[in-house]
Amino acid sequence: MDNTRGSYVDIPRKLLIDEVRRVAHELGKPPSMAEFGHYSKVVHPHTCATKFHGWKLFLTQAGLNPDATVDRTTDAELQQEFRRIHDLLGRTPTRKEFDKCKLKGCSATVKVRFGKGSWSEACKVLGYLPRPRNVQPPPPRKKGIDLVKLDEAKLRFMYEEEGLSARAIATRLKCSPRTVLLRLRRIGVQVRRHYYLQPQETTPESLLYAELERRRIPFMRQQPIDGLYVVDALIPGAKIAIECDGDYWHKLPEVQERDKRKDKYLKGRRYLILRFWESELKSDVAACVDRIEDEWDRIRPRRKKTV
Repeated sequence: MDNTRGSYVDIPRKLLIDEVRRVAHELGKPPSMAEFGHYSKVVHPHTCATKFHGWKLFLTQAGLNPDATVDRTTDAELQQEFRRIHDLLGRTPTRKEFDKCKLKGCSATVKVRFGKGSWSEACKVLGYLPRPRNVQPPPPRKKGIDLVKLDEAKLRFMYEEEGLSARAIATRLKCSPRTVLLRLRRIGVQVRRHYYLQPQETTPESLLYAELERRRIPFMRQQPIDGLYVVDALIPGAKIAIECDGDYWHKLPEVQERDKRKDKYLKGRRYLILRFWESELKSDVAACVDRIEDEWDRIRPRRKKTV
């Protein structure tokens, strides 16, 4: 018995009467002290008996018949009554159906005697399978990717036309890269994983980035394209890919072959490729950016050129 239930000194009499009426309604009859102790979550039965000077007086004060607390129906009679109602309905009855069709006993007595307070266990003990509860399945839970509202047409354009990576799209749309990747796969876009290390920024690249920022030309540094290649700078809206070639490294035959394959792939993806030698950027970076700005003005003629 729960020791946390209150003592008779701090529980109002009305609350005790309401509690015994609730238990009586649940059992379908006035409860005994043992039944009240099992079903009540408020107070001990001895507390009620002490406060009302006896259990029968307590039931009488609650408007219940104390003589009806003892069900004198035998176990054999309860089993026979359960079998009769089962045959009448053609299936295992519920508590309400048993009480509606009974001629003797009640469902509360069957539950206490055979199931130790459980109707399902009482049905099993009597040799019948309990009826399954009509519990509605919970609604399908939305996945995390469905909670983020994304325009799928815009998502496809940003990935396929502008050439942005999933991480760059996620930054712009303020969601996670995983959400972008899953939504891209859902709409049928072939996604390539990025397996590369972020290259260290070189001096020519630093000069180029500084001049682009000074002229307020929007660009992205070290931007991956489809997880296969990385361009030194990208103007996404115009799909202009900018490369800074070292005077020594990019004159090597194997590097030139790699650059040709890279250019061929980017042109197939409709990128405009602008390559600048290291010596050009160091000697006159402004002239190099003038060329970039001219191409940007050609693609976006409404933009006002920054002086």
